[in-house]
Amino acid sequence: MIVYPSNWYNIGEKVDVSSIERIIENIINDMRCEALSLSGGIDSALLLYFMSKSRHKVRAYTIGYSENHPDVVYARKACEWFDNVEHIVHIPTSKVERLEGDLPGDEFVREFYRFVSNFEDGMITGDGVDELMCGYYGHQSDPTDETYFKYIRNLLPSHLEPLHKNSGGVFVYLPYLDDRLVSVLSMIPISEKVDSETRKKIMIEIANGKLPDSIVYRRKYGFVNALSDIREERDGD
Repeated sequence: MIVYPSNWYNIGEKVDVSSIERIIENIINDMRCEALSLSGGIDSALLLYFMSKSRHKVRAYTIGYSENHPDVVYARKACEWFDNVEHIVHIPTSKVERLEGDLPGDEFVREFYRFVSNFEDGMITGDGVDELMCGYYGHQSDPTDETYFKYIRNLLPSHLEPLHKNSGGVFVYLPYLDDRLVSVLSMIPISEKVDSETRKKIMIEIANGKLPDSIVYRRKYGFVNALSDIREERDGD
């Protein structure tokens, strides 16, 4: 009889959303950090939901060009959804400097963590979930293995290495890239993650009823737009 691994009988079974939710919750519970990078999108807001369940108090940090920036507005909505969240908004008072060799958005990440370092030594953030859950418009326009792995292979050089460099001395926790979650998500077909109508179908299913609909179905913006002069949410890529 098979004695290892003990869960051999689960291999090949269809992954249900409730099991993904339990994994994310367990990962968050294992992290000894009470601070969150909150953009007001579904990914970070869902992390806020799980953190609010397991922490007495959560401190959520948002950066934007003004109090009316969409990231700030939607992050505020997310924080108001829970009773134990303190929302700290950073509005830079001077132009954020780009350095030679910066990738798009590096200066905003650097400014965010420079500000955060005044208050926190650790931060939970939602990086990586777009790649694993098919959150880019490119996934929607061409939902193929080639597209999926293009984004996966671009994650390290274009996102994780710059984040590692620009977060300075702040310890960054990436729950969506935990091996427990990655191994499960890798067994889910692309067609169950994205179609011509909807990106991140699984994330939306998990978030429904846990977050305001305006956040669950909010249009995606990247962190590079955090300090851009975006006056309103717009359709299109």
